[in-house]
Amino acid sequence: MTEEDLEQEDGDSERELDENAVHGVLLQREEDQEDIEQVVEAVLFSAGRPLTIPEIEESIGRSRGEVRDAVKKVRRMYQNRKTALEISKIGRKYSLQLRSEFNKYGMEMMDQEMSRPLLKTAALIAYYQPIRQSELKKMVGEKIYDHVDELIQKDLILSEKDGRTYSLRTSPKFQEYFGLEAKDRNELKKLMAKKAGITD
Repeated sequence: MTEEDLEQEDGDSERELDENAVHGVLLQREEDQEDIEQVVEAVLFSAGRPLTIPEIEESIGRSRGEVRDAVKKVRRMYQNRKTALEISKIGRKYSLQLRSEFNKYGMEMMDQEMSRPLLKTAALIAYYQPIRQSELKKMVGEKIYDHVDELIQKDLILSEKDGRTYSLRTSPKFQEYFGLEAKDRNELKKLMAKKAGITD
């Protein structure tokens, strides 16, 4: 084999290596993209609370742009899938949760720390807010005092002195806790009305 043939063979080998390297990089990028979407889904599933893009970014060690794109893709995936779950945007946070039409089933299995009577009191406050504690007592009874104390401890409602009683309303944490995607107070009222079985 001549020197010219050797040079030609070396050139062909280098080009083949370059092509393989490029192909490998592209394959790795595709695998990374698939992985990040699955990782984002796993993080949202495991969090137990709504997360911001920066929180997800910090958790998985990927760039903000990659995380934002992955969240969008996973949201679309759930929208197109026949499932009881969805990824909901609550303010600037994202949560993997039950679709609203399946909430009544999920509520049956809700954490025991939130009893059905306490849940109804929370729903009444959200529906009628701001509501005076004396007015709420007429609907709930004497247990209202224990319920209000517990909801305040959970940071779910705010209480302000109003004459001889108190004015009650929901806190910013309220929607996160219940996984509600409400853009205004009227929408929040409707969602909580369903949970509490309230009708106009």
